[in-house]
Amino acid sequence: MQLTEQGILHIEEDDISSLYCYRDQDGMGFEASFLFELQLQGLTLTQGSVRAIQFGFEEEEAPLYEERERLVAEVQSAVRTVDAQYDGFIVK
Repeated sequence: MQLTEQGILHIEEDDISSLYCYRDQDGMGFEASFLFELQLQGLTLTQGSVRAIQFGFEEEEAPLYEERERLVAEVQSAVRTVDAQYDGFIVK
C-alpha cells in the first residue's frame, strides 16, 4: 500500500492477498487485517489523509477475488476506521 501526496491510497494485489491470508490462516477480521497491514508497512493514515482509493490490479484479475464489491466495501470501511473523513471515492 502507498498513500500518494494527492491522498490516493494505492492498494496492490499483494496487499489484498495478505489481508485474505490473515483472515484465512489467522482468523483475523478484514478490518483488523487491514490495520495490521498498515502497521507492518509503516503507513499512517490520519483524518483527511485519504481522498480516494485505487486498486492496483487489472479488471481481468478481479474475478480472482470473490465478490469484488464486497472487497471494495470492506476496504472502504477499514479506511473509515482511521480516516472518518474519507468519502468513498474510488479511482479506476
